[in-house]
Amino acid sequence: MSSEPSPEPSADQSSGVLTIRRSDGSAFQVTVRVAQPGAPAVLVVPAMGLGSRYYLRLLDALAEAGCTGAVTELRGHEEGGQPAGRPPRGRDFGYAELVDDLDLALAALAAHLPQAPLHLLGHSLGGQVAALLAARAPERLAGLVLVAAGTPYWRHWSPRMLVMTQTVGVISRVLGHFPGERFRFAGREARTQMVDWARLARTGRFLYGTPRRDHGAAMASTALPVLAVSLEGDSLAPRGSVDDLAGRFPPACVERVHLDPEAQGFPEADHLRWARQPGLVLPVLTGWLTRAGAPTPPATPPPPPAG
Repeated sequence: MSSEPSPEPSADQSSGVLTIRRSDGSAFQVTVRVAQPGAPAVLVVPAMGLGSRYYLRLLDALAEAGCTGAVTELRGHEEGGQPAGRPPRGRDFGYAELVDDLDLALAALAAHLPQAPLHLLGHSLGGQVAALLAARAPERLAGLVLVAAGTPYWRHWSPRMLVMTQTVGVISRVLGHFPGERFRFAGREARTQMVDWARLARTGRFLYGTPRRDHGAAMASTALPVLAVSLEGDSLAPRGSVDDLAGRFPPACVERVHLDPEAQGFPEADHLRWARQPGLVLPVLTGWLTRAGAPTPPATPPPPPAG
């Protein structure tokens, strides 16, 4: 299914929520924390199985640092949209629909913040989705950030990863969805999403859609500033995995950073919890925004000179 944006997404200015309707009548939301007019904006794309509320501390930290923060909902994990809840057998979607949703979210945020340079920040699976949209529409973005986001391509892991990912694909086909809560991996995920994910793990290629096509060439030709951040001890996005996703873009465009959470005073910041302890990543992110050409204004404007 190809989604089309609503002409004018409804906005609740007091709560900072944009409600975006898909062409099938369903809806999802983007939560926004505006720093100040014209500040660079960072749209967060969640990890597999996570709701948008998980990233609210990160949004608050971005706003305090002078950047507008926003987070979109992943399809199947809507908290305020329609329909809300986990994918049953009758609600299927894959990477194509996830990228379409992000396209709608980006368009809504651009309409809401017409003067702000827009950046995507993808976490884990959200990094894959963000990378694919960045390759599809680089002219609409000022940059792409990947935090704890890599690929599951087994050659950057081990043969055990190949077995695990293909097992997930088989379970998803048989059951019509993936019951992640039973396996303590993600949540209840859509069949085609997990089949697409398993195919990426097997082939190393972003093959998806109807008709299915390879989106790798678009990524390789995308001259967009990219920041890729990996975390020491992250077993779900190790260095090789992050290098693989970042390496899909032209090397001259990529700034690669590896952080050691324990050495930097954030011992509990792992693959997921770094978003709850944004002080680990925030200095790297704001510094990169400045170098990438989107200077962050001070969070509090300085007082006017005396006299």
